[in-house]
Amino acid sequence: SSHFSTDFTQWLDKHHGVGLRQSIERADLNLAGSFGGRQYATEKLTRNPVVFVHGVSNVAGGMMIEAATHYRNRGYTWAEMYATTYDNPGGDNMKWMKYTMKCEHVRKVRFLIEAVHQYTGRPVDVVAFSMGVPISRKAILGGQCVDNNSDLGHRLTGIMGTYVGVSGPNKGVAPVMMGIPYALCAMSPMIPVCNPVDGLFSGFCPFKSRFLDDINRHHHYEGQRVYSIGSTMDEVVGHNICMEVTTRINGQNGEKIYKDQKHDATFKTSYDIQIAMLSGKAF
Repeated sequence: SSHFSTDFTQWLDKHHGVGLRQSIERADLNLAGSFGGRQYATEKLTRNPVVFVHGVSNVAGGMMIEAATHYRNRGYTWAEMYATTYDNPGGDNMKWMKYTMKCEHVRKVRFLIEAVHQYTGRPVDVVAFSMGVPISRKAILGGQCVDNNSDLGHRLTGIMGTYVGVSGPNKGVAPVMMGIPYALCAMSPMIPVCNPVDGLFSGFCPFKSRFLDDINRHHHYEGQRVYSIGSTMDEVVGHNICMEVTTRINGQNGEKIYKDQKHDATFKTSYDIQIAMLSGKAF
């Protein structure tokens, strides 16, 4: 399944208009742009719907559809799983360096979370990966965007269920190469992804980007329960930065830390742990 279901598409058009629906459906990416929605209007959900938030240089139809397929094998339905693509990587391998956590990306994720809540009438769970973690945390936090001062609105905590952040650069990035952390953004603040406003600037302790300061100033707003998953050997975001574990979320209820997984593998090997976290089971 990819692209929103006909039922969800019609619901979005009716309640929010074609333009907003198109902005999160991302038909320009063909089948990779989005997924989710009831197969028929009276279909019942037995779980909270999950909004998956992809990482840098990715699309809904990449790692997130792989995750959703695994969730499906564990009993989830397409009416309980949703994703949009908040940027367009367009096959550029260096595109990740040009990414920033722009307000428009945050708005798309926020709109999907709110729409899924309205559409299903249930609290929304979020499973976010990599840069999708700080982006979705800001989407839930609301308030002013750091890059353009536009106001997102109130916190969404009241409509959230469980939040799971996987391999998130919450405190910045210090990729672990050959076992040694490397303060990438302290050395190259001119790379857009590292910029000190809406980027991942970090490593010049204790200074961080305005975006990271903003999402870390408040505790436990991401959901009723908040969990994180990380690895000590993450070659993309790293593990420790300025004596803080970057994948950890302030005020979280629990975490899983792998000793040996790389960045993408931390997500791909933790599906069953994510599901346990979402369902309140031991992990």
